[in-house]
Amino acid sequence: METPHANTNETWYDVWQRKGARAAGKPSYAIEDLFAADGFDGAMARTDAQAHTHIRQLISSALQLTPATHLLEVGCGAGAVLSLLADTGATLAGADFSAAHIEIARRVLPTADLRVAEAAALPWPDATFDAVFSYGVFLYFQDLAYAAAVLGEMLRVARPGARILILDIPDAARREECEAARRAAGASLNPPHCYYPKSFFEDYAAAHRLTAAVFDQQVPGYTNSRFRFNALLTPPPALPPPAL
Repeated sequence: METPHANTNETWYDVWQRKGARAAGKPSYAIEDLFAADGFDGAMARTDAQAHTHIRQLISSALQLTPATHLLEVGCGAGAVLSLLADTGATLAGADFSAAHIEIARRVLPTADLRVAEAAALPWPDATFDAVFSYGVFLYFQDLAYAAAVLGEMLRVARPGARILILDIPDAARREECEAARRAAGASLNPPHCYYPKSFFEDYAAAHRLTAAVFDQQVPGYTNSRFRFNALLTPPPALPPPAL
């Protein structure tokens, strides 16, 4: 969310309830409308068709999507990113704590399984999904402890061998530079974003017997990319069979 807020006491929950209400009720939604509803509408957050193509290709490749994939997005908002993945043929599901955003997502993705839920309390059984991802959501969490709880839920609902992808993560090493850029662009610093050391995801992966690939974000035309990174958590490679 990039638009300055008149009320400096707003929480992120307040912001997204207000933004969802403002986006609701349109007769139809173009992909640009969905991205705006999901917060990609400010000076540093705008995306275009080239950015959308990059996002789609990155997620499809990193998660190895096929028509057989049962895919969950945690924090799906109005369905902007899920909409980019509809033509992969994957079975789509999403959760978001904003009922207004989920209502929009249900209109644009009528066959998807979309539910109002907290990221740290996902309403699906264990081992439901072949792949799980989150785009541009971890920045809104209150702290790293909550983020770890969300990762635990993502891991719980993922099937054995599933890949987990977290995208658009604010880099703690670049926080000062990022906040200076946001001030210069007129973007709000309140409520604050949550920033992460890259080691947070590496340490989480190691503690859960996963492999972490942490890499800088490079979405074309998306100014925030300079200050963000991505993390892909995968099961460790299978050991070769013993020699006979």
